[in-house]
Amino acid sequence: MNALIKRFLSRSVILFATLLVLGWVLYTQIIPQHLFEPWPFILIFFFVTTNLVHFYLLRIAESNMPKFTARYMVLSTMKLLFYLLVAIVFFMAKSEQAKLFLINYLIGYVCFTILEVAEISYVVKLKN
Repeated sequence: MNALIKRFLSRSVILFATLLVLGWVLYTQIIPQHLFEPWPFILIFFFVTTNLVHFYLLRIAESNMPKFTARYMVLSTMKLLFYLLVAIVFFMAKSEQAKLFLINYLIGYVCFTILEVAEISYVVKLKN
């Protein structure tokens, strides 16, 4: 299981760094008039939550594979509701940046969710 943690952590760090660099290039070189300063914090948020959830899912897969699917669905629902709550709080605090936030938030969400689903699918294939 340690190899799976290292695999996921290295891939999530690569994704984080890639998105950070792309955001920096985009906001400083291509569209500096639309600079969105919370972008690194959005990435940190998704990086941390995705890694915590994935490590927990790996622990579940290691200990109790028959209950894995149910716990995965519950955890995914809770995570999605938490993401929604964070988005709502930001909208209420900074409504003037809502469009930029939504675009950036969705990019972070989609990228990290694709990584997590791909890695969980890999783990499930290994276990079966």
